[in-house]
Amino acid sequence: MNDILTEEVATAIQAPIEEARTLPRKAFTSEAFLEAERSRIFAGGWVALYFMELLPKPGDAVPLDLAGMPLLALRDQEDVVRVFHNIVPYDGCLALIDPAEGLDEIRAPYHGWRYSLKGKLLATPYWGGTVDGTDLSPLGDRPADLVEVATATWGPVLFVNLASDPEPFSELSAPLDTALGGWDLGALAISRSASGTPILYPEDLATNWKTHLENWGINVLHEAFVHNIYNQSPEVPRMREDGVRTYEDYVDGPFMALRYLEADFPNTYGEIPFPRLDRDPANPTEHGYFGTFMPNLHFGVFGNLLHLIISNPVSPGRTTTLRAQFYHSSAASSDEYAEAREFLAQGFVEAGSEDGRITEAVQKARQSPAFPSQFYSQNWDTMHYRFTQWVLAQLTR
Repeated sequence: MNDILTEEVATAIQAPIEEARTLPRKAFTSEAFLEAERSRIFAGGWVALYFMELLPKPGDAVPLDLAGMPLLALRDQEDVVRVFHNIVPYDGCLALIDPAEGLDEIRAPYHGWRYSLKGKLLATPYWGGTVDGTDLSPLGDRPADLVEVATATWGPVLFVNLASDPEPFSELSAPLDTALGGWDLGALAISRSASGTPILYPEDLATNWKTHLENWGINVLHEAFVHNIYNQSPEVPRMREDGVRTYEDYVDGPFMALRYLEADFPNTYGEIPFPRLDRDPANPTEHGYFGTFMPNLHFGVFGNLLHLIISNPVSPGRTTTLRAQFYHSSAASSDEYAEAREFLAQGFVEAGSEDGRITEAVQKARQSPAFPSQFYSQNWDTMHYRFTQWVLAQLTR
């Protein structure tokens, strides 16, 4: 990594935006660079992992990957969601390979070790010379329980922190609470099909996680050129003929977003006929957001809808994402709003496909040595500039 983030590169990143350069292309193509990001960003702080509603009942469990690190998320008998490192200490195999429902314990697939849903070892059949293996004394003082990691929730999102001494999540999430405090997050429910199944949009993109972030939440200028829906709107590009923007850059710590007036929303997207999510109906929210809570939770926040994306780096040139929409619980699964949910879902699928095509093109172009890095527009790229500096700070702290 030090061969990529040289002193010269760091100086160029930290220069005023008029002269600054982006991260070099190798920061998007190097496995060594991604390994540093795994260690210092994805294993060193709070990261979005999953949607809480996808673990609805005690005994539900699912294996997950976070930047290549295997984790196991479950809901225990006391209705507590827990996350563990998905590895059995004895044989080094995953403790859970496939999603499961109705578990009362975890039975490891390789050698049958049994764990409670709190991660405590219950038995090692045959391992110590007895059939049931409930006598754990042959283990001595060897560590044998599953290793639990810190968890926290914000709205419908489950966060984890793999650090040994994690900072309180409330310190990191304060910018979210400030910006989105007007929304009744407790009223949210995931959009569901007619059969009651959560509607999810998993993606597998041939692009770097940073490129996905840059495009989704902090790049405004691309809208009119990439997205069909914007080409039909008088609000795009988001600047009037007199040069005045119809949005503002909103930056508060790890939360960066395009913020706009909700009154302008119908001019771009049309009306969305869902119940509003205002915490106080007498004081409705005035702004909406397109943004990112770094490093990997992306938002589309409207007065009656949250569109959320959790991104996950798999390799330097591959990122998977999990998308879902969240509505007021009265509208998330009711027949009354089924057609509207489907219409919006298709719109987000179309926009995601358009974004995916572009971010994969950026990743492919970064194989070229012709331009080792890029530059910024001081009119449009303030958040991109700040994000690049954030990455540098995380990797050099």
